[in-house]
Amino acid sequence: MTTKKRSILLSILTLMLCLALVAVGTYALFSDQVTLENHLQAGTLDVTLTRTSLKTKTLDDTTGFLVDNPVNDEDVDFSKPTTRNVFDLETGDLIVPQSSYLAEMKIENNSDVAFKYWIEVVLKDSTDPAFAEQLDVKVTTEKMPQGTSATLSAGLKVGSEQTPIGTLAKGTSQTFTISVTFVDDNNVNNDAMNDELNFDIVVHAVQETEDPNA
Repeated sequence: MTTKKRSILLSILTLMLCLALVAVGTYALFSDQVTLENHLQAGTLDVTLTRTSLKTKTLDDTTGFLVDNPVNDEDVDFSKPTTRNVFDLETGDLIVPQSSYLAEMKIENNSDVAFKYWIEVVLKDSTDPAFAEQLDVKVTTEKMPQGTSATLSAGLKVGSEQTPIGTLAKGTSQTFTISVTFVDDNNVNNDAMNDELNFDIVVHAVQETEDPNA
């Protein structure tokens, strides 16, 4: 009599939310299925990443003053490839000192397995490093509500595989925020005039086999 066994195999997922003004989202899901006499079948690691709100302070096209825009509570799925920017920036949009963008994100585990995750913010390229030095990036999480921040030029890594931000059991979710603020500093702001840059928000997720709360 043949026996049937199921075994979950490790899958690794990396979500990249590219903040370039053109291509903005990539999603990679690695899974496999192996059929043997005992019907061994690999499981999947399936992450959903949704922006649940966006709060911005931007330049008014008509008056030239900075204005606090109404909060956008539209749920936007960034789990799959999209040309939409996390901060809804479009080609030609300008940011000035005191401009700010704050996105709240929800990460959900739709997998067969539990996973742990961490976040990186990485500068891809810039016409002048002075611009990246004047942009403050901050990430807050449920475990770290006070947040972790750095200049975009330095980059930001919140957590790691060894010390993850959080661990999600199957069918659960957590939230975090990511914000970018143009620092108001009269001594250096002019150094960034007419500069451009691109950066990525990278959410790493890896299967977790042991319950940290056990």
